[in-house]
Amino acid sequence: MSVTVQDLHFSYAGRPILAGVDLTVEPGEFVALVGVNGSGKSTLLRLIAGLLKPSSGRILLGGEELSSLSRRQVARRLAVLHQSLPPVPALTVRQLVRQGRYPHLGPLGLLGASDSMDEALELAGVAHLADRVLDTLSGGERQRVRLALAVAQDTGILLLDEPTAHLDIRHQLEVLELVRGLRAARGLTVVTVLHELDHAARFAERVVALHEGRVRADGTPAEVITPELLAEVFGVAGRVVTDELHGTPRCLLDAAL
Repeated sequence: MSVTVQDLHFSYAGRPILAGVDLTVEPGEFVALVGVNGSGKSTLLRLIAGLLKPSSGRILLGGEELSSLSRRQVARRLAVLHQSLPPVPALTVRQLVRQGRYPHLGPLGLLGASDSMDEALELAGVAHLADRVLDTLSGGERQRVRLALAVAQDTGILLLDEPTAHLDIRHQLEVLELVRGLRAARGLTVVTVLHELDHAARFAERVVALHEGRVRADGTPAEVITPELLAEVFGVAGRVVTDELHGTPRCLLDAAL
């Protein structure tokens, strides 16, 4: 399922956040949104998810106007991985992941006999945690449970808002490798906000850099991640080299500008 954003504008408290963003994500693409804090990355993701209403412009999901869809219809098309889970005392992993099936409830509010959480739990690597209470999980385990919740929605689009935030390096890699595997297994269209440029270059096939509410660069990691971009968008002097193992760009940061 594709995502199309046309001339999108959004302001908050009178301050422009996005100013004329155009973006098309083709079915099955893995796109990383990068930029400094306040550049509009997470805002753009929330607009695509229908959690915010644009000041002007259009958003299409698979060719359909987002504004014409009900919340349940949107939830059948896309899943959002938020940065944190809501505090729900004594809730188990299985009980939480089951909530991802809400968009697929039947007319009597019931799930079908074959509507199981097992596949989502297995794909996210948390089947062994199914009966654990959420409060007892580590940060990395919680993030994998969030992914299981998103997978359980059985959508064509997965939106991730800083999926590696607050995780150590090992768990950052585990989560991104898991996302890449889920994309391959389900044929998902993935749009994610990432802070680490090296992660964006390694795991995404396309990088979109936002700067002051506009798309500053859009292309393959090698096309987008350049010393010029580091200076103009991120305000740092640096060099970009090629990772010998993965063949992707790596940033060597020298100084703040």
